Amino acid sequence: MFDILLIGIHIVLFGVASAFLFIYYKRLREGEREYKRAKGVIDDIIFSFNGDIKRQNEKIEEISRRFEEVLSGEIRRLEELNAMLVNIRGEVDKLMKYKEVYYANYEELKTKVDDLSVKYDEVLKKLSEIEKSRIEKAEVREKNVESKVKPSRTTFTAKDDKVLVSLTETELKVLEILAKEGEKTVPEIKDRIGLTREHTARLMKSLYTRGYVERRDDRIPYVYRLNKEMEEILRGESPKT
Repeated sequence: MFDILLIGIHIVLFGVASAFLFIYYKRLREGEREYKRAKGVIDDIIFSFNGDIKRQNEKIEEISRRFEEVLSGEIRRLEELNAMLVNIRGEVDKLMKYKEVYYANYEELKTKVDDLSVKYDEVLKKLSEIEKSRIEKAEVREKNVESKVKPSRTTFTAKDDKVLVSLTETELKVLEILAKEGEKTVPEIKDRIGLTREHTARLMKSLYTRGYVERRDDRIPYVYRLNKEMEEILRGESPKT
């Protein structure tokens, strides 16, 4: 892409120089024809009117002077154009050197980024395997514990919300979330109360064992919801007997 741009710049500069030289040559030709016409007129005047020779010579000199001015101006412009071309060539050389340095640095950086990307993918893969293994082990432990010890759930009845006094602030917050938003899993609850997954699982198991919530066992992770008595208490109603 850069080489094409460089070639384009050279073509444009060559076209400008060619057009300039063509105009210059055209003006030279016009000056030459004008000079010849003037000289022919002078010759005719000299032949016909000897008295007008001096005046005609002055006209010729004036024409010659203008021609020289035009010529010197064109030469000056050519010199300026040549200086511009030299300056542009210097800048192009600098750009070429910069391109070489930049390309070398780019290749080196690309290699490092590719290496880091490969290592990052390997780390993510290992972390995923570790997390998967940890979850599987935790689920196995939980199933083993539940299979060995069947917790006896207590169903409570109360005439008012005094049953809530024994609950911690975090437990109350969980009950409010279930009352407002409906049933949820342990991962969904832990994100709301800011505890770890293990801590949240123990908390929900405690609420379930004490009879505050019910649990759907037809899927993993378990889905917890308020029991009917707890819903009535949180709504300010007396539980139905």
